[in-house]
Amino acid sequence: MRNLTFGFFDDSGLPCDRRILMFYSFETEEHLPRSGILHYHLEERRFVGPRHDKELTSAALDFLSRAGRLPTVDSQ
Repeated sequence: MRNLTFGFFDDSGLPCDRRILMFYSFETEEHLPRSGILHYHLEERRFVGPRHDKELTSAALDFLSRAGRLPTVDSQ
């Protein structure tokens, strides 16, 4: 994965206190563009929907953490 970027769909209509909807895009090693949507369920602390590559979900969790979107253990 090269040039991996993430962003938020903050106006998705989903309750923000339970779910985070985000998009991603990257380029494969073969220079093919890829993009999609990730849906993170805050209460379950996991991505829901189709299975995604571990490298992608790990990078997404890091992005969510750095953006301050993941609750700390104390705030639950």
